[in-house]
Amino acid sequence: MGKVIYGKKEALKIRKNIRDKIEKMSASRPPGLEVLIAGEDPASVYYAGLIKRAGTKEGISVNIKQFKELGTEEFITYIRALNRDDKVDGILIQLPLPENIDGEDIFDILSPQKDVDGQTPLNQGRLITGRKGIFPPTALGVIKLLESNGITIEGRNAVVVGRSATAGIPAAKMLLDRNATVTVCHSKSRPLEPYTAAADILVVAAGRPEMVGPAHVKKGAVVIDVGTNEVDGNMVGDVEIERVLEKASVSPVIGGVGALTLACLFENIFEIYKKHINSISA
Repeated sequence: MGKVIYGKKEALKIRKNIRDKIEKMSASRPPGLEVLIAGEDPASVYYAGLIKRAGTKEGISVNIKQFKELGTEEFITYIRALNRDDKVDGILIQLPLPENIDGEDIFDILSPQKDVDGQTPLNQGRLITGRKGIFPPTALGVIKLLESNGITIEGRNAVVVGRSATAGIPAAKMLLDRNATVTVCHSKSRPLEPYTAAADILVVAAGRPEMVGPAHVKKGAVVIDVGTNEVDGNMVGDVEIERVLEKASVSPVIGGVGALTLACLFENIFEIYKKHINSISA
């Protein structure tokens, strides 16, 4: 029988530290974060609401802008205006984007200095090449969840299911940087079980409700569920948590990676804000 791996305690610790730092800045305004939603993806709307509620508590000014109908050029025009706005420190573009919006064009135009999600080519390049930068909060949350629970990464066999730029690929790179042996699986990795059942650490970030069951998991493994999927009005993960807990330790959807993703997002916005304020006052 495994145990439930929580990240909420560590997340609250990080958030308190950020709140204290913001208060000590004594700046004329709080950090400003713009959250942009293109379309009506339920998970994006849900996450944006969490950011606003939690960010407000920590002294961050969060503004959510949802565009139900617009094209790439209109979106680019809006982002360019935010890039120039000195009251906006960070910009978060919620993914996935609708099919009628070109994601490459959007992230090419987004200022890397305001990219709190680490999705611009510059910040992605810094991650891959091992340089300092702003990195995806979800992937950072995976690492902090493991480390804060005392789970050794070095020398372990890690498998990541999913290859998105926000979670799968950056999580794999961060695990690799901490000396794990990493395998990345995706929709063409069939059958999936031989890969996942060999993992000491299994990170599931596929966006498919409860796709991983007991047959996918090695006894005694650590399973990190990154998924957030809406099913019948409820948010569920990519892992059948109750059944998998019979064999392995699992992080839950509520109180797991999600809590640390928010905390890491706030860390990113604070670092951007600090640099921005210091550059203006210099």
